[in-house]
Amino acid sequence: MEQKTIYDKPVRMRTMLKFTFPTMILMIFSSLYTVADGIVVSNFVGSLGLSAINIVYPLLNVTMAVSLMLSTGSNAIIAKKLGEGKGEEANRFMSLVTLVTVLAVGVLVSVMMLFEEPLYYLLGSDDELMPYCIEYGRIVVPGAVFLALQFVFQTFLVTADRPKLAMWLTVGGGVLNIVLDILLVGPLHMGVAGAAIASVTGQAVAGIIPVVLFFDKKLLIHFQGPKWEGRELVYAMGNGSSEMVGSMAGAITTVLFNVQMMSLVGEKGVAAISAVLYLDFIFVAIFIGFTSGIAPVISYNYGAENYRNLHKLFVICLKVIGFFAVVMFVLSELFNRQLAMIFASADPVLADLMIAGFRIFALKFLFSGFIMMASSFFTALNNGKISALISFLRTFVLEMSALILLPKMWGLIGVWVAVPISEFIGLLIAVGLLVKHKKVYHY
Repeated sequence: MEQKTIYDKPVRMRTMLKFTFPTMILMIFSSLYTVADGIVVSNFVGSLGLSAINIVYPLLNVTMAVSLMLSTGSNAIIAKKLGEGKGEEANRFMSLVTLVTVLAVGVLVSVMMLFEEPLYYLLGSDDELMPYCIEYGRIVVPGAVFLALQFVFQTFLVTADRPKLAMWLTVGGGVLNIVLDILLVGPLHMGVAGAAIASVTGQAVAGIIPVVLFFDKKLLIHFQGPKWEGRELVYAMGNGSSEMVGSMAGAITTVLFNVQMMSLVGEKGVAAISAVLYLDFIFVAIFIGFTSGIAPVISYNYGAENYRNLHKLFVICLKVIGFFAVVMFVLSELFNRQLAMIFASADPVLADLMIAGFRIFALKFLFSGFIMMASSFFTALNNGKISALISFLRTFVLEMSALILLPKMWGLIGVWVAVPISEFIGLLIAVGLLVKHKKVYHY
């Protein structure tokens, strides 16, 4: 009999890599939306524009947190239902989650636009940066609705065994974003507003087209009359809370980075940490892409009670994450200067700050992927509590504490070492939890 979906195929390294590769690519291109803005703005507008983008970005983190919580948490439930043979329930729940995501993000965006100036001051802006923040934010913040849809549909297309389609939609949006960035910010001199228009346009492509695609009943999951399932929706939110915690923490740690750098180095410091975080987005996107890509396969086999496959998937995850962790660290050390010059080719002060900082910051790549894998694995197993615990300890407890305390002890070096040190401790916690629950889930 012909094998039609990923769920019917044997669990092998090659099969899983082939299935997750499109998700890794789409996550890289998703990260390029803001990174492309940063690269083009830093070279055509200058460090003020780059700093402004980094100040506005935490607001987008909040909207991403909500969409990731709903999509990732519900996706584990949807894939589990498929494994249990409950296709219609999976379709109705997917439709409900889509509607709730749009409504929730719409409310958030409205509040953000209403209090934009106080929010930007709170996030680290000063009077000099404020005009740039408003110019960029008034376009990119309302566009967060498209960004939310993009994240939701990326996840659902992977579960529907259409990862390549999700990849090409995201790649198309990313390429369009980059082309418009160069055109609008460069020759047309539209400044940070041009970068914002480019980002929203790219996100709209990846966020709107799937709306049409999911009406096709040939898809493994598709739109079907949504049915209100309040208890299951709350469970999905709890199950996806680790992803929400991670994204929310990303917003807060970005603010802490901005505040610390502004006090220690000034506006150049904010621009330097902005560029380093952009590089981090691209590197970490590979970890996120792989773990989110393989998650529905884990959930499906958990629902089908195929524990032999669960063990195979766990081993594959360890091997893939370990390989990419080493490769990322080596590349970041070998090409440190070249990566810095992408953002700071015309600003030697900014370049020196980036080169010195990223060399230390890059140590985190040896640890981050394994923590993300552990958190994602528990989410896929429908254990949102442990997944959220890992994310909470890693970010709100360890990373934030390090960012507050270490700069007081070691100054600028303390800012750069805060993340690697907190990630190493977070890895020890994640390993402990994986070992503790191994016999419970039989992985």
